Amino acid sequence: MQITYKQLEALITDTRFQELKFRQEKTNVFTIVGQTHTEHWHSSFLRWLLDAHSSLRLGHFPLARLLTLYMIKKPDCGFTLRDLYNWDLDAVRFSTEKDASFNGKKRSIDVCGESPELLLVIENKVNARENYNGTGQGQTQDYYHYAESVRRPGQRTLYFFITASQKQTCYADMYVQISYQELFDSVISKCIAHPQVSEDGRYLLEQYAANLRETVQGSNTPMALVNVSLCKSLYNRYAEVLDGVFQIVEETENCRNSSAPACMAYEHYRNVFDEIFLSVDERFGRTPKARLQRQSVNFTELYRRGAVTDDMAFHMVFDGETYQARTVLDDDGQNCYFQLLNDQGKPFLKDGQIVGIYENPFQAGVDVINLKREKQGVSGRVKTLPETSCWTNDAGLSVQDLMDRY
Repeated sequence: MQITYKQLEALITDTRFQELKFRQEKTNVFTIVGQTHTEHWHSSFLRWLLDAHSSLRLGHFPLARLLTLYMIKKPDCGFTLRDLYNWDLDAVRFSTEKDASFNGKKRSIDVCGESPELLLVIENKVNARENYNGTGQGQTQDYYHYAESVRRPGQRTLYFFITASQKQTCYADMYVQISYQELFDSVISKCIAHPQVSEDGRYLLEQYAANLRETVQGSNTPMALVNVSLCKSLYNRYAEVLDGVFQIVEETENCRNSSAPACMAYEHYRNVFDEIFLSVDERFGRTPKARLQRQSVNFTELYRRGAVTDDMAFHMVFDGETYQARTVLDDDGQNCYFQLLNDQGKPFLKDGQIVGIYENPFQAGVDVINLKREKQGVSGRVKTLPETSCWTNDAGLSVQDLMDRY
């Protein structure tokens, strides 16, 4: 495969490519002062973000978004939108390192929100894992016991476990787990786009979002990807070029000294290309050289959490066509995968061997749609899976629903 100078020039001079480059190169004050991924710093930011009286000038809008996300991830939470609208969210006061010592154990809650109606307990994990203090009980259970012992009559307690790693789970099952990617998508990005946000507030939110692109210490994954829509729009326009760059760079041993135009462009704009590759998870979800990976919860993880079972059926509707799939376990019963099925509900075969088994259901969707289009002689190929088209199980839950709830 060859990528020409003309193809690369069209991509690189596209205003979206240059906008992505500009966002990456803007000075990040948090990186300058060396406060990128410390838990206390992130907790302080959360307190400021959720405080209805902060300099954001958005009132309780950010807190309402967080509570709505709580409802989405926990449908049996016991409250409704009407409750949320009736609560006096402006009255919630937030603090960090709230003393939560209980039964002789010295504990402190990362972020605590209190009002006559609500008691919000937020445990924040960035680099560290949950602390057991040499016992068989995690700190989140201790916070629960403390909060239930001090809450006032009529006060509702809500528990949040916010984590940089989507694979890290919470000891106490009453907590709703929220990743920093979800926090950005559901709360921070909405605040940035709000027409009433203060100029200083938007600046700080954008700086914080830029900081979330940094990888967490000891991992090869960023805390959150904050330009996904921009990256996917670029891929939809330049799929052939970006596919070619990825393949050529990955297959070239010494990319820095290569004479291939794709390698030269990648070396010069590596950060821009890498963010695109990470953001387009249906096609890549990783980078060709730095080996950074996008955070994702695969089917093995969902199986371990009890979100899916072996042979769980899924279907997807796209352009009036229905597609089938199911979950399958490997021979050891340890790993779970997503298997495409043909129109008769049977596995796809090639040369007598079963094919069509994936870790990524989104890529599976793209491939099976294009396979049917090819067989039907339909021109044009799907490059990414539209958000309106998704795999759902017999209970009506999409793959994203399962990731959100477990």
